[in-house]
Amino acid sequence: MSTDTLRHDGAGSLEVVALGETMIMFGPPGHELLEHSETFRALIGGAEANVAVGLERLGIHVGWIGKLPRNALGRWVVNGTRRYGVDTSAVVWSDEGRVGTFFVEFGAQPRPTKTIYDRAGSAATTLTADELDWNYIAQARWLHMTGIMPALSPTCRASTPEIVRRARARGVKVSFDLNYRSKLWPPQEARTAWDEILPHVALIITTEPDAALLLDSALDREAALRAIFDRYRPDAVAMTCGGQGSAAYDGKEVIQSPSWKLELVNRLGAGDAFAAGLLYGLIKADLRAGLAYGNAMSALKFTVPQNLPLIDIEDVEHLLAGQDLRLVR
Repeated sequence: MSTDTLRHDGAGSLEVVALGETMIMFGPPGHELLEHSETFRALIGGAEANVAVGLERLGIHVGWIGKLPRNALGRWVVNGTRRYGVDTSAVVWSDEGRVGTFFVEFGAQPRPTKTIYDRAGSAATTLTADELDWNYIAQARWLHMTGIMPALSPTCRASTPEIVRRARARGVKVSFDLNYRSKLWPPQEARTAWDEILPHVALIITTEPDAALLLDSALDREAALRAIFDRYRPDAVAMTCGGQGSAAYDGKEVIQSPSWKLELVNRLGAGDAFAAGLLYGLIKADLRAGLAYGNAMSALKFTVPQNLPLIDIEDVEHLLAGQDLRLVR
């Protein structure tokens, strides 16, 4: 297939490609319990798609790639992603497999939010590097992936290191969010996989708990950043630090950026919102700007009921400028 064909919906201006599984998320209204709810709202759900949508909201054109069955549900996922401006023309279509689903029961303190996954046998679990259109990916400056993909199946476990190696060989920088999921694989298996992937990554994104898991040691924040950087030699390592904002290390200095007080509505997707803001700041300026935009996107995402970071760039800019967002007339 020619590159011109691939660009039919604007992919020629791509700056980022996000690659990973997008599922259908079902959630009962409000804070109802799953077992007692008679109605469910259906939304797209996936870490990489969240980042793609967040970047589009900030004005960065993004392509999302996943593998989907060639049926109505696969088209539903593509349509739900494309509606936000994300390019989906390089999606890999399959005549086998299914669309993964998950169910979310939104809690309220002290009742936790609960998630039930039903993704076994999805088309995404069979994705290989050879199925991707590398001319399409090579258009972008960044390829964004997460640690969820290699955890999906043995096929994805083998294909993820190959994908990041091929991207790097084509001059595309890779950002990789560890995004550990204990329901998908044990810590040692994750560490082994990450050791194959991270030497080819330009930007490593982690939480403090994921950093401790990666290093198999609980170090203080600065020591953990330096240890990850020294082990894998990326351009930078960025870490979210809960209510204390975020920090990063680029081999020269540790940069810290504070967050804001917020009113929690939905925490799901906040880490993906941070990754979107981080990439935006890096593309437009530098690592310090990336942390600031990442924190702002994440803080605003906490206030949005959807998992998608449906944030207006004007609100991000106002927050960064120190303006009061409680009343806009």
